[in-house]
Amino acid sequence: MNKKPVSYLQTDARWKSKDYSAPGEKTTIGAAGCGPTCAAMVIETMTGKTFTPADACAWSLAHGYKAANQGTYYSYFKPQFAAMGIACTQLNGAGVYHNPGAAVHDKAMELLKQGYYMIALMNKGTWTSAGHFILVWWEDGKVQINDPASTKDARVNGDPATFRNEAKYYWAVDARNFNQEAEDMDEATVRRIIAQVDAEKAIQEPGDFSAEARAWAEGKGIIMGDASGAKKYKSPCTREQMVVFLYRLAKLLGKA
Repeated sequence: MNKKPVSYLQTDARWKSKDYSAPGEKTTIGAAGCGPTCAAMVIETMTGKTFTPADACAWSLAHGYKAANQGTYYSYFKPQFAAMGIACTQLNGAGVYHNPGAAVHDKAMELLKQGYYMIALMNKGTWTSAGHFILVWWEDGKVQINDPASTKDARVNGDPATFRNEAKYYWAVDARNFNQEAEDMDEATVRRIIAQVDAEKAIQEPGDFSAEARAWAEGKGIIMGDASGAKKYKSPCTREQMVVFLYRLAKLLGKA
């Protein structure tokens, strides 16, 4: 299971009109910034630091990775991630568009299961009319997609067979150590941590501000404590306990 990546759209009003032009052209992040937007989603997710599509596109321009009258050079991803201390590898040197049986598709899926994030260049079809980068990740046995240009169901929960037929190139981003932290936090671990926190709260002394109210509630039998007599004022209150408190109060008032 991968941690769900931060979601960014290149068409976000905050940066869609910002310049993303190589020398000799005029274009914007909204029109041509899909590659850096995918990188931004992964970088911010893994580093925990704000890194928007505007930041990624600025880095791409500064280092000469915007192709004139096209998109972002394929060579952009490895150095961009390396600059952030993240390893990235292009999986295939030859395109596999309309070749769903190519071995690289299986390789990409296997790496996703191991905890990698995957950037895929899609060719003409469901995701694009020409070429478009998307971010792919793995959760609960399913391939999930962050499409930097769309939130339509067909593009974020795409049919696997269609995806394999339209994917052309893959870049694998090594997030195994990062995502392993998510796998280690299984349900049993989470429950154990919650129980530990609750136990620590239970032995904490209540504040002085509640002394008068506590004395009244205890004196009237509304708060009685557990079998050992411990009141556990800092513990969370369940609905069951709340019903009991209300019932005791109602009896005290002659309403039950």
